[in-house]
Order: sequence, then C-alpha cells, then structure tokens
Amino acid sequence: MGSAPAHRHPTGAPRPQTPASRRRVTATLLLVVPLALTACTGTDEPEPGQPGTTAPPASTQAPPSSSETSTGPTGSPTAPPLTGPLPSFTAEELAAAASEVAGDHPGSRVRTAEEISSLAESGRKLLDDMDVTPPKCAPFMDNQDATLPASAAIASVTIPGGTLESETSISLAAYPEPGDAAEAVSRTTGLLRSCGTFTLQLGSTEGTATLRGGKAHSDAETTASYWMDVAAGEQSVASYTVSGSDGAVVVSVTTRDDQEGDIVPEDVAATLDEALTALRTQ
Repeated sequence: MGSAPAHRHPTGAPRPQTPASRRRVTATLLLVVPLALTACTGTDEPEPGQPGTTAPPASTQAPPSSSETSTGPTGSPTAPPLTGPLPSFTAEELAAAASEVAGDHPGSRVRTAEEISSLAESGRKLLDDMDVTPPKCAPFMDNQDATLPASAAIASVTIPGGTLESETSISLAAYPEPGDAAEAVSRTTGLLRSCGTFTLQLGSTEGTATLRGGKAHSDAETTASYWMDVAAGEQSVASYTVSGSDGAVVVSVTTRDDQEGDIVPEDVAATLDEALTALRTQ
C-alpha cells in the first residue's frame, strides 16, 4: 500500500505538518483503506532492470492442473482448458494465472500469497485503528479479505489506469471447498442490503462510504457487484467491484477512480472473465 508523501524543506529535512496537513493525510488514508490488502499489493515500483509485470520465480510456476496433459504439434506438453466448476488451486497455480493476466496489461504487478501476507500486516494495522460504524460493514474496507480462511490460497494483480488516481486490482482466491467460495460471494450480496451507508473514523478524521448494488454479468457461476464512494474531508474516490465464484474459486476485480463516470462497469466484469480464463488454462 502506498504511503502518504513526506513534507520536506528544500534542504530535504522533514517539515513539521500543520493540523490542516495532518487532516489531509488522515483523510487520504481513509480513502486508500479499501486498497489496504489485496488491491494495494501492486503499487510498488519494480526493481531496477525488471519489467513492470512481475511473474513468480521459475521455482513457483504451476505444474499442469487436474487435467491430463496432451502433446501439441511441436511435441511440447499442453494442458487442455479446464471445464466445469474450478478446483481449489494451489498458491503457485494462482500466481501463474495472475502472471498470465498481468502479461496482457503493461505495467501490471503480481503478488504471490507470501508477498500479500507480508504487505497485508500494515494494512490490517490501519484497519485495526479505524472505527467502522456499523462494524458489520468493515469487510467492504478490505475487499473481503478479512473473511478469507487461513486454509485458502490467494494471488493478486494490480493494473495501473490511465491516470495516477485510477487503478484496477484483481484478487484470485481458492477456497478449500466450493461451498466456501459461493458463501463468500453470497455474504457480499447480503451485506449490501444492510450497508448502504456507513461511517469511518481514523483519529479525529471522519469519512463516509456509500454503497449500491450493480448489475454485472460474468462467466462465473455466481456474481455480485457494487459501487462504493468514499468521501473524507474534501477528497473522494469511487470504485466498482465485481466478485464471482466458480467452483472453489472467487475472483474479485475492483476499479477505482476519482470520478465514478470514468469507470466502465463492463470492463471490470470483462477483467474478471479474463482471470477465469487464465485459471482454466493452468
């Protein structure tokens, strides 16, 4: 998750923040909290000499999935696409699928389960310091990852948008059982009915989140979608999320921007379908 820029004197020494600047920084934190876990895992700059898209190391590439491999015209083994409900993939298989998606979007960043776990610690600390009223709406502030069971696997992709304010994040989560995945999406739908508006407070700064259901269609077995607008101080950010469960997998895609009108819901759903296709070819 990106941090707020430091305020410095021309000499490079930190400049004391005024109460107004501290309020602006706190308000910014309220806005980025929905990206604190999965979504913000792709905001780091690549290491010098590395391309923007980061794939898992060779040792973590996924082996052929549950389908038997066949031999193509060149003699190289290929696996036919999976059909039917998706199985519960390993973390390595999810990372390979995430890398496939990222390869079609220049500048994207992939995070594996280990990286997400490490980076999520700071995001969860921020969430712990925040008051969400009513508390049951808190899952919307971390892309539902707070309810991801310990036995589940996850990988993520972050795709930069056309401006600094826009970004698309994709999480691919494999649950132990298909029922767990379907229940996760169903829980989102249920919460939407009772979390139309909720408040956020971080220190002395308050924000307001407004939710409304969407009408997305995807290739997943079950699909849920919603708009969320978060306002804090004079700042605001809009986002649109589409989550789909297929077998034991849940794919969630969130696109955020300053203006809701700059987000194309059909593109968000198409990105979810793109991720499902990548999983079927693992």
